[in-house]
Amino acid sequence: MYAAFCASILLLAEWPHALPVLLAGMTLLTLIGLYDDLHSLRPASRFLFQIGAILLMALEGNVTLASLGNLFGWGNVLLGDFTIPFTVFAMVGIINAFNMIDGLDGLAGGLALLATLCMIVLNLLAPTGGASIGVLSVLALAITGFLCFNLRHPWRARAGVFMGDAGSTMLGFVLGWFLVDLSQGREAAMAPVTAIWIMALPLMDTIAVMTRRIRAGHSPFTADRQHLHHLLLGLGLTDGRVGAILLVAAALAAAAGVLAWWLGVPESWQFYAFLAAFALYYRFTSRLWARQQATVSARANFESDGDNTAVDVA
Repeated sequence: MYAAFCASILLLAEWPHALPVLLAGMTLLTLIGLYDDLHSLRPASRFLFQIGAILLMALEGNVTLASLGNLFGWGNVLLGDFTIPFTVFAMVGIINAFNMIDGLDGLAGGLALLATLCMIVLNLLAPTGGASIGVLSVLALAITGFLCFNLRHPWRARAGVFMGDAGSTMLGFVLGWFLVDLSQGREAAMAPVTAIWIMALPLMDTIAVMTRRIRAGHSPFTADRQHLHHLLLGLGLTDGRVGAILLVAAALAAAAGVLAWWLGVPESWQFYAFLAAFALYYRFTSRLWARQQATVSARANFESDGDNTAVDVA
């Protein structure tokens, strides 16, 4: 995907804003992700490289999250001196949310394609589309090519290629770049809150999982099977069915965000609706996780009792 994107982008008649900086950030995170796939990096090291790429994006590319829009209903929230720190915080969140959702064939790629298509639609609906349509179209085609070999379907029982940290980190960065860039300034193609809806599933899943880990006294980066795709697989659903369910849910959330922007729904209503949706999501996944943990514990106790009985009989 990285190679296809970089090679194809050079063929565009009109290049996007700060293209060399975008490619530099993508290159850095692809290489670091590749090293992580081969040798495994500590979370702190990954964060340092991610922050470096984001600072390059903000300081050299001038792509920053300076305004959150009318998020709470009392006027635009301007970040001022907190623009750079909040840009770093938001981008690190997007990159790692996308990295953490990559646990099922076709899921991360499908979500990336969905987000890219939403941004293309928003550009087409905006009064000034600009050069972003071209670069986003190239990104969508690169992801589609990957999905041809990664997505399971009736003619492909198993994936032939995998994204790895190199692909998921790179995609999280480039998606975050355009979500920030297209939501800022007078010629913004969407509101900042629209970006939240476009990335609803990865954000909700990551925040919910990390919250439960912290409440349990564990590191938020501890590997486990609390992600929604793990929970649905635990119900006995197949990989293909789980992927389809999650992609449909993500598409509905993204469509709701795009439609709300197009209809002019107040941004504060959209934000509070997202918080309500997240509360329901957290409650649902927490109950599902608790039920599956209880089932595992009961099964372990039953097997233990069976072993003790066998010993007594012997």
